[in-house]
Amino acid sequence: MSRKWFIFLALCVVAGIVAYRLAGWNFNWKLFFSTLRNIHPGWLVASIVATILTFVFRALRWQVLIGPLKHIEIGSLFTTTVMGFTSIFLLGRAGEVVRPIWLARREKISVSASFATIIVERFIDSAMLIGLFAIALVTVSVSAESAGTLASMKSAAWYIVAVSAGAIVFLFFFRTHVDFVVRFIPFPKIAKQVEHFGHGLSFLQDGRRFAFVLFHSVVLWILIAVQAWMSLRAVNISMPLAATTLVMVGAAIGSVAQIPGIGGGFQGGFVFSMTTFFHFPAETALSAALIAFYSANLSTAAITIPCMLKQGLTFKQIRNTIRNPQPEAP
Repeated sequence: MSRKWFIFLALCVVAGIVAYRLAGWNFNWKLFFSTLRNIHPGWLVASIVATILTFVFRALRWQVLIGPLKHIEIGSLFTTTVMGFTSIFLLGRAGEVVRPIWLARREKISVSASFATIIVERFIDSAMLIGLFAIALVTVSVSAESAGTLASMKSAAWYIVAVSAGAIVFLFFFRTHVDFVVRFIPFPKIAKQVEHFGHGLSFLQDGRRFAFVLFHSVVLWILIAVQAWMSLRAVNISMPLAATTLVMVGAAIGSVAQIPGIGGGFQGGFVFSMTTFFHFPAETALSAALIAFYSANLSTAAITIPCMLKQGLTFKQIRNTIRNPQPEAP
């Protein structure tokens, strides 16, 4: 066993022990396994289908984002998207860079321009998630004991909206004045990368194209909320769709910290939201979190594998993509 794998497994064991102690020695394993055993297969399959559809809409949106640079077939974008999200699952947050780098390598476009589209996508996604959260705040009743926690989440939400909106405005002005900015960069290679990054933001200057991006984003996040709701129904938890968004927000915040192939942060945020706002037993919430995490990620990996085999790729090559991105396209 390599040193890295030994350290990784040791950390997993430590994390498991800490999590177990935090949950207390009275953890109801019977309730935990009962929730897992009573999965509703119909709702589980529906949630997996919805997960796949979210990647279709992500690919459609990406096609609009990258359109000014090059027309790329939706199949190629879908394949790259599922590869990217599987990389995040297997490699942790470092896998975020796989999507833009691999697309640049495969389609012979600038890495910087490809990254620009992903950065805008992330800011838009943050704003959409907070939009769903705002709807939940005015339509969902939570326990009085969780009012303080909810108030803190509201404050954080305002900051996220402000940062996302400010970032989009900044990127719009940056794209408009990128040629002016490049003149003052004394290093040719850096100037070229900055110029390519600006070109990747070209869609911001096309009102119709940007409207399409927003439309696809709204549909995408409604579908993500529906998928999360179906995932809860799969473990026989019935709650309003708007209430599900509170769980989504907690899981999204927690997922910033992920252990490759295990998660951790996602499940933690998921369980916290379920137990704090809706008083579900920790055992039931943990079961639901595990089903939600692994059903989505393993189904994505199952789609990714045949896509990679078709292209003759291995995960070692994908990992090397992170370390050795393709040079900037001319």
